[in-house]
Amino acid sequence: MRLQLMRYCRAIVLFAALGAAAPVHSGLIPLNTFLAFSFGSAGTAANGCDPADPAGGFCLTSNPLLDAPPWTFLAPLSGAMLTIVDGFLAGDRFQIFDFGVLIGLTSAPGTGDCGDDPVACLANPGMSQAVFMLLAGQHSITIVPILSPFDGGVGFLQVRAEAQAVPEPSSLMLLGGGLLAPYLWRKRRKGSSTYISLKVGRSS
Repeated sequence: MRLQLMRYCRAIVLFAALGAAAPVHSGLIPLNTFLAFSFGSAGTAANGCDPADPAGGFCLTSNPLLDAPPWTFLAPLSGAMLTIVDGFLAGDRFQIFDFGVLIGLTSAPGTGDCGDDPVACLANPGMSQAVFMLLAGQHSITIVPILSPFDGGVGFLQVRAEAQAVPEPSSLMLLGGGLLAPYLWRKRRKGSSTYISLKVGRSS
């Protein structure tokens, strides 16, 4: 009985150690969707929104909520467009990092109130905002407010896949001509050599 109890205790300790060592993963950002994040005072990294991120603030918004940062996504071959905009009252400003490397800042804030509609917030020049063009591949985004006069608030983030460029008809014609030219040149050269050999054969 005592031996069995010791085995149970060891198993519990082992499972607890494995659980503590397990890596923490944040969820992938869905493309083409505005998601809300929360932030506190300037210089403190932004979080997701509670309950998606229990460490985050409560976001009074109808938009989907981000979970715990970093916020990761895979940009397609055509690249991706990352949009960040402040929500509700203007006055905040953000630094944006990708894998811990600063990629830029949002615009200097003005005045205004756009509520929780990110489209309306982007249309308001007083709201701090930025768009970043990102290359294909994996990305890991974190956000740090550098201005936060109300010591907290809500912002919005969207990752949009860049549309594949469709070639213009003139470009397609040039490409077709470029592919066809070597074939015609080869055919013409083969035809002329046959003609020369026939002419030589007749003269002899």
